[in-house]
Amino acid sequence: MSSFGKSIVSLTGKTGVAIAIGTTLSLGTLAPAQAVTFRLSWTGQILGYSAEGQFSYDDTQTYEDGIVRGDDLDAFDISFFDPQGNLIQAFEDNHLTYAGFNFNFDTQTGEILQDGFFNEPNGIDIGEYTVLFDEAGDPVGATGLNFWSAAPLTPDGEPIPHVHLTDFGDEFPDLPVGFGPHLDVAFFTRTRAQLLDDPGAGEQFGQRMIATQVPEPGALVGLGAIALLAGRWQRSKGQAKSV
Repeated sequence: MSSFGKSIVSLTGKTGVAIAIGTTLSLGTLAPAQAVTFRLSWTGQILGYSAEGQFSYDDTQTYEDGIVRGDDLDAFDISFFDPQGNLIQAFEDNHLTYAGFNFNFDTQTGEILQDGFFNEPNGIDIGEYTVLFDEAGDPVGATGLNFWSAAPLTPDGEPIPHVHLTDFGDEFPDLPVGFGPHLDVAFFTRTRAQLLDDPGAGEQFGQRMIATQVPEPGALVGLGAIALLAGRWQRSKGQAKSV
């Protein structure tokens, strides 16, 4: 299977918006007291598209091999942003709304598993992906904004794990063209210079989607207040500049 086999904020910036949204969702749904919550983040390797979100699960339960999977989640919200920090699309309770949802979190290492293919126990498939069929029932394309993983092998048998942010169906035509058919990608074992075949492009490896534990619900209220104050301060500063 090839890498394209699935063919068919600072507080006053983007992250602040994501924190505020996440806090509002947490307060609105009132997750159980035993739930532990992690913040999600990812930045693309080529153009700088990004993702911010959060997920939670019951940390009093025992999970096979210490892996929390999609069916174990209490909540999963994810938002995707363009390189300028503008929201492209947000998915609330994505684990309930997307039939192909695949998410696996290692509670022992604190890592999101994403080295395998999108439909494997060590892969990731979030956002949205829907195959379109014609009247005869044959696939004719796909739609949805989708974050997914792949791990093809080199001719020497070396895996090349990476993730894609793909706009299937070209639903966002105003966005700049990314790497191949994708909005952005991140190769964990390839540098940006290698991907672009440009020695001056930089030696950074692609970033995995990262999980960072957030404070207890009481502390989240404090984060929300800080975000609101930061927004008020920025608005006041903007008004002062316009005078």
